[in-house]
Formats: sequence, C-alpha cells, structure tokens
Amino acid sequence: MDHLNCAAEVQEFYAGQPFTVKLLDMMTGRIMVRCRQSCGRIAGKWQLEVDGTRHSFGQFLVNDMAAGEERELLLSVEVPDLFYGSTAVLIIRFFDENGTEVAFESFEMQPSVRLLPLSVKEQYFTGVRFGVSGAIISSGKLSAEIDANGMRELRYNGEKLFTGGPRLSLYRAGLVPESLKNLKLDRLKVAADRFVSDGSSVECHAIALPTLMEMDELEFTQRFTPQEDGSIRYDAEFVVPESFAGIPRLGVYWYLSPAMKSVTFNGNGPWENYPGEAGSVNSRYTLPVDTMYPRNSRISAGCRSNVSSVIFPDEVSGCGLQIISGSTFSFTVLPFDEFAIADAAKSGSTPLASSCPVLYIDCRIGRNQPVKAGVYRMTLFFRGIPQK
Repeated sequence: MDHLNCAAEVQEFYAGQPFTVKLLDMMTGRIMVRCRQSCGRIAGKWQLEVDGTRHSFGQFLVNDMAAGEERELLLSVEVPDLFYGSTAVLIIRFFDENGTEVAFESFEMQPSVRLLPLSVKEQYFTGVRFGVSGAIISSGKLSAEIDANGMRELRYNGEKLFTGGPRLSLYRAGLVPESLKNLKLDRLKVAADRFVSDGSSVECHAIALPTLMEMDELEFTQRFTPQEDGSIRYDAEFVVPESFAGIPRLGVYWYLSPAMKSVTFNGNGPWENYPGEAGSVNSRYTLPVDTMYPRNSRISAGCRSNVSSVIFPDEVSGCGLQIISGSTFSFTVLPFDEFAIADAAKSGSTPLASSCPVLYIDCRIGRNQPVKAGVYRMTLFFRGIPQK
C-alpha cells in the first residue's frame, strides 16, 4: 500500500514554504501574497477547478520580494454558475527559476448563482410506507428501511449500499479530554425514544446516555425525506448539553457494502487533513478504500475535510452511492471501527478488521472545530449510481 502523508508531515512541509497566500475576494480571485523569505524571480500559476476538472487557468509573476513584504494580486478568475453540490476551487502554485514547485495553496470559490440539479423522471413510487417494525422510504430506484434507531439499510435498484447505520459518532481514539473520560464515549448508550412521520418524511429521535446518569443527555434527531429527483435527503440535528462540551467529534457513521473498494471525493486531499489546516489541495480524488487510513502511528485517522461530494462504486453490482453535502463535511473510511482501534490500543495488538468498510461523516471534528454546548445540524443527499 502506497504511503500517503499524514497531517503532521503535511504541516511540517507547509511551514517551510516561502509564501503564504490569503484570498481577499472569492468572486474575482484577488489575493494577498506574503513573502516569508527574500526571493528573486518566481512564476505563479493558477487554475480554477470545478468538481476536479480544470475550468480556466492563468499565470503571474512575483519578482524581488523581501522577507515580510506583502503584495496584492488580481488573478481575474471568473467563477461559473454551479449546480447544488458542485464545488469550484482555485489552486495557486509557485515555481522558482528551475521550475521547481516551492509553494501552493487552494481556496473554495463562491459562485454568483447556484442551480438546482435537473430532476430525474422515473416511473417508480416515491414516498413513505410503513411495515411491521418500521418504514420504507422510496425515491425512484433508491429505498431505505428506517426504524426507531435510523436507517437499517439503503438499496439502489435492489442492491444493498449500506449494511448498517447511521449511528451516532462522538468518539475518536486518543483525543478524548480527561474531563470527559468518565462519559466512556466509546461505549455510550443511545436509546431511541420517538419515531414519527408526517406522511412525506420519517423522523427518529434518540438520546445518548452518559455513564453518570445525573448528567444531561445528548439529543440526536434524524429525518429522512424522499426527493423528486430520485435522492433521499438526510437531516441530522445534535443538541449538545454542557456536560458533553469538548467531545472529539460530532457526526454519524455507516457500514458500507464490502464490494465498495474505492472512493472518489471532492474535497481537501489527497493526504490526511483536518478542518482549518493548510497544505492540502481541494480537488477531485480517487483512492482505494484501504489506503484512506495510512498505517502511521502519528495519526488518529485518515480524515479528509471540506468535502462536498463522495462517490462509492460497487465493483460487484456495478451500481454505487453518491453522497452530496448540504454544507461541506469531513469524512473518514476505516477498515475497522473506532471501538476496535481503542481495544487494540489497550491490548497492544492490531485492530481487527470488520467485514465492511466503515464510513464516518462529521459535521464538526478536531480542535479547530470545538464542540461546545448548543445545536448543530448537518444535511446530506443520497443518490444511487446506475449500473454500467
């Protein structure tokens, strides 16, 4: 398995770059370049990517800058109208006189208009039906079985995409503050207490119960709504009490089909990165699932941040799953769950791989996105990918 740089390695590399870049205007690409060390002739190249494909590009020069000097540049970037879920990213690279890349930076750009995706007209039932133990959400060829705990499985044209989840995710091995150790977040009990429908959607409400019962519970609400374009909308709401403030992550996780061997995503990459970090480039990447978690003792997981879309093809059925964000998120794919990592760390052994890849999607994660007491929301859209 090829090694992908971890966050600590990327940060070390980024700190040595001779330039820092600040985006002043995301509509035009006006930037401020600050020189960390004196330089002579430096060639700059910019490229605007839309969903990982080059849309436009250009060049500029940065000559004879002294250490600490700042210079404002206008790149004349024109951001096109985008469909909802698409992303435009400005990538800036600097090269010395020998053509060696000495610095880079990337910024997500704001379009003037966001367009709704074209509706897919399929002659299939779209709506909510109730069975013995739960509900069935149907949206075109996409269907989900929902019970009081959330989504039991997700299928496209009869092929299973999710085999379990979503489940509440608050834990990350090695990052739990001492003040929260008594909550035992890796073994937190989540109890469903409400399962309702208004006829057009299904809502599940649960509470996360801490070990110390006198503490307040964390409320977790999920809502599933079929869409006319053949997708299913997923809304998650987290009500975090003061007793849970400081948890390492706030999100959900699913068990994927074992046949999903690769992932394509629009976001920061290709290496591990976390919200607020510099040094990664926002673009479109395709990686084998088993390389998303580098075997490196200095990392806690193979997170990718600022993600707007994730695609998992199923190599057996030929169909697959696309997840589009209502707002950008962080995601991780592990060959085992976080509980296996924690158990292995205690015993000094290798984590036991699960039969299915585990997908984590976080609305907040890491020290740059501290989880305080309050209400947090996340919206995702699930789309099926037709068979080839």
